[in-house]
Amino acid sequence: MTFEEWNRVPWRFGWKHEYFGGEAHITPRHDHVHVRFRGSVPSAELPNGTSMRPVSPEDAPELVEAFIETFEDGVEFCDWTEEMTHEHAEMNITEYFAGRRGEPMDLSCLATEENRIVGVALLCRRDDESVLDLLMVRPDFRRRGIAHALVGSALGKLRERGEGKNLRSAHHVANEESTKWHRAFGFEEEPDLSLARMRRFFYAHEASRHPEGSEEFIRLEALHEKWSRRVEELEEISDREGFEAVAPVLRYSWRVR
Repeated sequence: MTFEEWNRVPWRFGWKHEYFGGEAHITPRHDHVHVRFRGSVPSAELPNGTSMRPVSPEDAPELVEAFIETFEDGVEFCDWTEEMTHEHAEMNITEYFAGRRGEPMDLSCLATEENRIVGVALLCRRDDESVLDLLMVRPDFRRRGIAHALVGSALGKLRERGEGKNLRSAHHVANEESTKWHRAFGFEEEPDLSLARMRRFFYAHEASRHPEGSEEFIRLEALHEKWSRRVEELEEISDREGFEAVAPVLRYSWRVR
C-alpha cells in the first residue's frame, strides 16, 4: 500500500490507524468513554423464560465462563492471546467479589434461563458513587432486553434509596455496540477533553478524504467544526478549573487498594 492509498483509507472511530513499513496497522485504542445516567428510570421486564436473582460469590466460576464467552471476540481483547483473556476474566470477577474494584452492592443481579447465567450487572461503590462495574450478556441472548432489564432493576432500587440519577459507567471507546446501548439507555458522556480532541481529529481526517463541496465533505466538516468548538469549551474549563475537571480518567479509580 502506498502512502497516497493509505491517506484514502476510511477510519473507524476509537481505533489507531498507523502507516509504517509500507503497510497499514489498525489496532483499537485502549481508552474508555466515561458516562453518567441522566435518563428516566426504565421498567425492568425480562423476556419470557428468563428470571432474575441477586448475584452471589458462589456464581463466580460461571461468571468467569460467561465473561470469556461474552468478550473473547470483542474489541477490548482483539489483540490479546486466549490465555491473557482467560486470566483477565478470572481476575476481574475475583477482584469484584473481593472488594478490590469497590464495595460490591446488593443491587447486583443476574438473569438466568434454565438455570444458566445469561447476563449480569455487577455494581459497586467506588469513589463514593454507585458504579456499573460490569455489564454482560452472552452473545446468543443479546437484543432481547436483558441488559436493559438488569440495569433498570438496579436503577429502580437506587431510586428507592434516593439515588435514582446517581450511576456511572464506562465503555471501550471502540465498542460501537456498547456505545449505542449506553446512549439509548440514558447515559450521557462526561466532559472529556482527550475524547473531544480524538473526535475533532477523526472528523478532520474523514472530511479530507472527500472532495470539497461534496455532500459528505460538508457533513463531516460540520462535525469537525462542532468538535473543534467543544475542544475550545473544554480547554477553557481546564484553564479555569484544572485539567482533572475535563479528564474523567484522572478522577475515577478502577480498583480500591
